[in-house]
Amino acid sequence: MTCKEAIEYIYSFRKMQKSSSHERIEKLLSLFGAPHKKLKFIHVAGTNGKGSFSGAMSSVLTHAGYRTGLFTSPYVISFGERIQIDGKYIDDDSLCGITAEIREKTEALPEEMKPTVFEFITVLAFIYYEREGCDIVVLEAGIGGEHDSTNVIPSSVASVIMSVSLDHTEMLGDTVEKIAEEKSGIIRAGGITVSYPADSEERFFKGQNESALEVIRDRAEKEGSAFYCPDIKELSVLKSGISGTEFTYKHLRLRTALQGDHQVANMITVAECALALKEKGERITDEDIEKGIAAFTVPCRMETVSEKPLIILDGGHNEGCMLALRAMAEKHLKGKKITVLMASMRDKDYRKSIEIILPLCENAVFTRTDEIRGESPGVLAECGRQHCKNVFFCDEVQEAYKKALSLTGEKDALLCCGSFYLVSDIRKIIFTD
Repeated sequence: MTCKEAIEYIYSFRKMQKSSSHERIEKLLSLFGAPHKKLKFIHVAGTNGKGSFSGAMSSVLTHAGYRTGLFTSPYVISFGERIQIDGKYIDDDSLCGITAEIREKTEALPEEMKPTVFEFITVLAFIYYEREGCDIVVLEAGIGGEHDSTNVIPSSVASVIMSVSLDHTEMLGDTVEKIAEEKSGIIRAGGITVSYPADSEERFFKGQNESALEVIRDRAEKEGSAFYCPDIKELSVLKSGISGTEFTYKHLRLRTALQGDHQVANMITVAECALALKEKGERITDEDIEKGIAAFTVPCRMETVSEKPLIILDGGHNEGCMLALRAMAEKHLKGKKITVLMASMRDKDYRKSIEIILPLCENAVFTRTDEIRGESPGVLAECGRQHCKNVFFCDEVQEAYKKALSLTGEKDALLCCGSFYLVSDIRKIIFTD
């Protein structure tokens, strides 16, 4: 089995199947000796910020000397991004070998017990982390929390709930409180619970919804889990620009290369979690926290890939992400004419995303990256014309990128956003040319 064949096999399973139990994944894991019961986890849920928190937290733990697994999604450049140890993607032999082992077991299962794509990848990751002797795994939930496949784990040293907002409402609930309840289902007794910070006055960033915070705090208390939430009174921003932010939090002096005020919120959540774990006896130093956060970077999350013209890639695809992108643009792109290149999946609230970002833009170009799930560029453009004067659309991504570049002067800015599929394709175009 080649890597291409392994990945094609994994994606041949059902994409999603709502379930109120973990019966399918429990059964499959039991066939491999229940590796998830032999590992130590930091479990991360939330609508936005999960990926940034998880990556930075794993960087801190690696700097502290832990052999650290990282399970995250979606991937931007290669499938191996989803399953990492100490910043290194799963190797081809392990990916192909473990996939072949799981294939052998799944083919003997009745159809109703066969895993979904996400369940398959989760099982693959648990097997890999256990065999590779990980000390701890930073485990990012997929959709939801309580009913997410990752919540098959029996315990965690920390349960982290990042920013909660409306997304996947058909599965998680139609209010922030209902979604927060679902996300809080990962909280376990005996560990700690850490929430994304609140900032009711929005002095630095849009903080955790107050109702969501109350749900998370109540669930932690019910489960007997010590509750922590970063205190923004202990945050001081020293320097902020297109290349990142320098700030202090409590006694720590921190720097993140990630753009956007929301990334400051993500990073102080990392710091809060690390300090709480240190307090509980984990061997983490202040220097590990500072160096781990500074070293962490992530592609396609407000990533600057060119300076002349300024080209920024951001794969965020919901209201919270678009508000963060808008806040960054308002703060750091003053005086620049902005062109936006955008695509969206049909099941996302692209109307809200367009409404948020297009009023800042001189030009807008729409395209599509997925013929089946992607919304028509013409439909997106029709919606875009309500918020921007100069609107264009192209069916092909490369053609759309060329059009957007032609509208962007050397001193101007091009924002590519709305879909990780789009920004991944654009990134490949830029770094291949």
